[in-house]
Amino acid sequence: MAGVKVPLMDSLRDFIALLEKRKELRRIPVEADPVLEIAEVARRVVSQEGPALLFERPKGSTIPLLIGAFGTWQRMCLALGAERIEEIVDRIEAILKFEPPTTLWEKIKTLPKLKEFSDMVPRTKKSGPCQEVVIENGPFLSSLPILKCWPEDGGRYITLPLVITKDPETGIRNVGMYRMQVYDDTTTGMHWHPQKHGAQHLRAHAKLRKRMEVAVALGGDPVTIYSATAPVPEGMDEFLFAGFLRKTPVEIVKCHTP
Repeated sequence: MAGVKVPLMDSLRDFIALLEKRKELRRIPVEADPVLEIAEVARRVVSQEGPALLFERPKGSTIPLLIGAFGTWQRMCLALGAERIEEIVDRIEAILKFEPPTTLWEKIKTLPKLKEFSDMVPRTKKSGPCQEVVIENGPFLSSLPILKCWPEDGGRYITLPLVITKDPETGIRNVGMYRMQVYDDTTTGMHWHPQKHGAQHLRAHAKLRKRMEVAVALGGDPVTIYSATAPVPEGMDEFLFAGFLRKTPVEIVKCHTP
């Protein structure tokens, strides 16, 4: 990739096209089973640092399944718009180590950094591509190619979701990535450790005897997907972190709630 500028992707579809252009993706046109088979094929390919795989005919679903998209350092660089991972290390460290100013002089010195943060605040839109199709009767989880990865797993799991919650008192948002176990066509269980922010939000809601609303996004641009896994500072919105890395704000829309 030396000497070639790597663009930041606005969508997962764009990222797939880039991976294919760079010979980093292989399409699988034959039917493959999301229960055990696809995960095992991906495990063998990743162990050899092979390409990402796009299963075009997952058994039981009409929706293609992408796996291994971030499976090598090279693909991580492509996802984050860099030729080498070192290009973004300083930028990420600058965010993780940033401390809010406490004195007037510190505020003056950090004005450029504060402005950069303010310019990357997520923007709420009236509509977006994710709402071009709205399923009123459903949606049903059985329509998705959800994986069972290991023979002794408790069932099938959504493995790369962006799970979005808010603190009921501060309104601070968290975007985390937690495995979601599928119980039936409309119900999942959330797999989060007690120290995770999503779990903290749940306990805060329970203390107030409030029902917690949770939004889940599948897909999205690769930087936003990465940001949901990143160890961002306490209280920082992962969408803001993604905007900072992308150098353009993340656009979000309100959910359609049945």
